[in-house]
Amino acid sequence: MNIMSEDCLPIALTKDDIIFLDEHLVVINKPAGLLVHPSYLDSDETSSAMKQLRDLLGRWVYPVHRLDKPTSGILVFPLSPDTAR
Repeated sequence: MNIMSEDCLPIALTKDDIIFLDEHLVVINKPAGLLVHPSYLDSDETSSAMKQLRDLLGRWVYPVHRLDKPTSGILVFPLSPDTAR
């Protein structure tokens, strides 16, 4: 099952969803309906904020907290394992 918006289109992050970006962190506005990271609890879902953001930035991001799938809000992703600690 793919994530769908109210108008039945897949939810996709864009550069407009990035609120802050520097050499250590990226902060995004996560829309409702999007997983933060892949989860066995929703194993049919193939998309997540972490994967889409990684693809947008062309680099790995590290989740340090989460929001439930139906919740919209601010997510902070460190850009290195050291920053994530």
